[in-house]
Amino acid sequence: TLNPKVADKLLGIGEDFLENLEIEVDMLDLRITGSLANFNWSKYSDVDLHIVVDFATVDEDLILVKAYFDAARAKWNDLHRITIKGHEVEIYVENANEEHVSSGIYSILGERWIVEPTQKEIEIDFAQARKKSDNIQTRTALIGYQVEAGDYKGALTAIDRVKSKIRRMRAAGLASPQREFSPENIAFKILRREEILKQLNDLKYNAYDNMMSIKERRECEV
Repeated sequence: TLNPKVADKLLGIGEDFLENLEIEVDMLDLRITGSLANFNWSKYSDVDLHIVVDFATVDEDLILVKAYFDAARAKWNDLHRITIKGHEVEIYVENANEEHVSSGIYSILGERWIVEPTQKEIEIDFAQARKKSDNIQTRTALIGYQVEAGDYKGALTAIDRVKSKIRRMRAAGLASPQREFSPENIAFKILRREEILKQLNDLKYNAYDNMMSIKERRECEV
């Protein structure tokens, strides 16, 4: 069961998100999925909060609608850092007409399990996950030194490479037999929880802004 106080907070978050959109859309359901709706939760788990809407009621161009919701939820997640019992809330917008595959899905509005998880004996290689995340963290720190040294172009190239590596790493983990329990996916969660992903984004904005700026030159006094 879900603590009623937690349910009320999450419902309020979902409603506030929709109210801040430039369009009107109805919430068909509000769901928790991911590791916190399963037995593989950890201190690195986020509250994966899925707002279920019918994309077709917004526009017939579903690709455009998805892009709009992706941008809106990315902006919301960047602006807010809401935590529930130490777990950060991450908003997603889910199309009601597309199946969401997960081993645990709980409906907050329906107060019931849509997919009830089953407990399995699974060994998670946390040491390997930490090794992978530490490698990315070290590379991020080195990029920070590049930015400080004024090598903005080199920093931007390095950031793109690291972010591409993170995407490939997670994709490989989710495609492996261990899926969400893989060291690669756990490493991604560590990077997200310890805000290394945010650091990369901040470094990218900083490097780009500095590279594209022209500083004012002061006349030397004689």
